[in-house]
Amino acid sequence: MPKLIEEVMAHPLALFADFRRLFAGRVISAVGDKFFSIAIAWWILSRAGENSKFHLGLIMAVNVIPVVVFGPLLGTIADRSDKRRVMLVADAARAALMLALACLLWADRLTLVWLYSLCFLISGFGPLFESAVAASIAPLTSPEKMPQAVAADSSVMQFSNVIGSALGSVLMAAAGVAGAFFFNAASYLVSFAAVWAVKTDLKPAGGGASSFSAEFKEGLRYITGSRPLLCLILSFAAFNFFVGPILILIPMIVKFTLKESVTWLAVFETFFALGSSALAVALSFKSAYGNIYRWFFGSLLAVGASFGGLYFTQDRYVICALLFAAGAALGAGNAVVLTLFQATVPDAMKGRFFAVLTTLAYAVLPLTFMLNGMLAEEYSIGFSIALNASAVLALSFIVLLLPRLEYKG
Repeated sequence: MPKLIEEVMAHPLALFADFRRLFAGRVISAVGDKFFSIAIAWWILSRAGENSKFHLGLIMAVNVIPVVVFGPLLGTIADRSDKRRVMLVADAARAALMLALACLLWADRLTLVWLYSLCFLISGFGPLFESAVAASIAPLTSPEKMPQAVAADSSVMQFSNVIGSALGSVLMAAAGVAGAFFFNAASYLVSFAAVWAVKTDLKPAGGGASSFSAEFKEGLRYITGSRPLLCLILSFAAFNFFVGPILILIPMIVKFTLKESVTWLAVFETFFALGSSALAVALSFKSAYGNIYRWFFGSLLAVGASFGGLYFTQDRYVICALLFAAGAALGAGNAVVLTLFQATVPDAMKGRFFAVLTTLAYAVLPLTFMLNGMLAEEYSIGFSIALNASAVLALSFIVLLLPRLEYKG
């Protein structure tokens, strides 16, 4: 027990107050995001008629298009600006836009056109906020605790997904879809308050003396000039293409295969998120990984095997176990690769780098969401599951052939 207490007290969240504030704010806003994603998926599948599967894929695509279009530019802004101010602007804008969306739904005036438009705008501020966060981890912590801080930061989405998924159906039953939207708007304001409380100076070291265009081009040259870095980023994008569809396939399995209520959607989402958060939290106490590429290979293999298992069963409890395993593997893979990036990319370049990483990883999502929506319509949900799982298994072995970034840890 004393050793456990010692490890907890040496954890980055215990040591660094500003990192703890940012973490808490992000968890709460991400819980709101999860409420929103469950509510919007169920609203579309219930309201969009016979083309609901296609519309679900389309709204998911709309949510990531701004990341693809604006991500690299917004990453450059984050590198040139005070990261704290950037996060405050992003949270304030998302809160206002989400409140407008909630009011339209509450007044029964929400149409698909309004939904697509406002979701596009809300998502546009996401890469601005996340780029600033990625560039703030190092100054908010220390080099020795950076791997643990990255793992803790990567657990934000998974940990909040556990809470959001577990309580999503309860909130919708109590307050409806509009209530979930209002909650998400309030969660952005909580995140705003947490960022406001951060005291660490997050201004750029160079003061943004060079031009925006020069810094933007410098970031692209850095990424394209490193073959190992570029190959790993591209493998991330390929991975997202075949794993991303699980976000729309889980609601489809509940609605059309199992013919269950939104409660089971929340249960499945909870187990998927619980697996991710459990691994990410465990890794946040690990100070070194050794061969990160071996970790990445193992995580991809486990994701593909777990994902493929969904093709063979309609047992709800087996599905819960498979989703937990897939989430755990996904959480491990994300944590170790992000640690590699944080350790090898210069601090002055991190905003731009992580924006480009996010852009390339997300660029494939609009296509894969729409493609899998159409595949599920034309063939079956099972066909889409089998296709994507097979591709992930094949991709895991390709990772072993990638050129390596040097990392001592």
